[in-house]
This record gives sequence, C-alpha cells and structure tokens, in this order.
Amino acid sequence: MRNIIGIAAATIVAAGLTSLPANAGVVTETYSFTLGGFVDINGSPPLPSPQSTITGSFTVTFDPTLNYDNDTTDLVVHSFSGSPMAPALDSQLGFTYDASGHFFFLGGVANDSDFVFTGTNDFVLTFDLTNLADPKFVPCNTPGFLCGANTGNPAYDTSGYTTQGTNSLWFIAAANSSTAVPEPATWAILLAGLLGAGAMVRYGRRRVW
Repeated sequence: MRNIIGIAAATIVAAGLTSLPANAGVVTETYSFTLGGFVDINGSPPLPSPQSTITGSFTVTFDPTLNYDNDTTDLVVHSFSGSPMAPALDSQLGFTYDASGHFFFLGGVANDSDFVFTGTNDFVLTFDLTNLADPKFVPCNTPGFLCGANTGNPAYDTSGYTTQGTNSLWFIAAANSSTAVPEPATWAILLAGLLGAGAMVRYGRRRVW
C-alpha cells in the first residue's frame, strides 16, 4: 500500500517572485526549506523522530502548464541534510508536478517522487505552487492525497519521511507555523525591477509632457 506522509514545515524560502501567469512557459525557481516537529502517525507504538529537522535547497526548471513525472534532469539539489538517511536515500531525488492542481513533489524516484513507503529510506516534500513566489504546504484533507493512517486529517500536511527497519511515517502537524519569503538575492532583483519600472514611468511622463 502506498503511503504519502505530510509535514507542515517550519519555513520555506522562495527565490522567485512571479505569480503563475496564464501562459507560463518555462521558469526557473529556487526553494529552500526547513522541516521540524515530526510526529509518527503510523508506528505501533509511535516512535520519536530520529531527527529534529530536515533542511534543503533546490532549483527546478519547468513549465507550470505541463505535467512532469519523476524528472531528475531539470532539478538541481544544492543541499539536503538533517534526514537520518541523508544523503543515503534509497534513490535519487526527482520531482513530479501536477499542472491541474499546481502540486509540486520533491522525493525519491524509486517509489515515485510523490509517495513515500514505510520500511524504506524515502522522503517527500509537497508544495502548492499556484503562486510560484509563495509556495504553500498541502494539508492531508486535500482531495486526492493519502496520509497513511491519517488520510483526510487536516492536522497534518503532505510532506515527510520514512526509514528502513520501521513502520513509522513522520510528519509535522499543520498547526506549526510555515512561512515563505524571498531569498535575499531576490530582493536585489526586485529592487532593480522597481527602479527600472520607475525610470520607465518617468520617461513616459517626459514624453507625455
């Protein structure tokens, strides 16, 4: 049985500032994440999480109007640490993207990057990328998502991990705070864009007058 697990992450950092356009085309976005407060919702008895936090950063190049499945060629993982199995996942990290729901999944491709299986060294991170600059975690009560023994429970989000030798699924409760802010480098890009827009406005006014 496939089990997808969920965690509400402590923080997400988005490098992009562009909302999803009607006709998107190819975009390149960089995201950083920190996950913490894991809860075992499947083990009997529940086990404490072997790790308090998992952090990572990656860049993905994709067209938000198209579907992707276990894509490893358009993904660059800059860092992935804190997981008890990192960097020894059972398979390479890849991504799956569902254009209809704007759902993005980062995870091991052997079990599909949008699923995790108990008893394996696996990981999945799920974003709602309706707004590319404001990634949202997806709660377990979202239609179409499974969260193990907590299927449909809004108290958990659909990201998390498993390890070999246990039947545990570790997530974060959705009540934990999650935020998304631009990376510092992006603020410089935004400022340059605003200055450029201001120059264009001034130029336009000069032409009008």
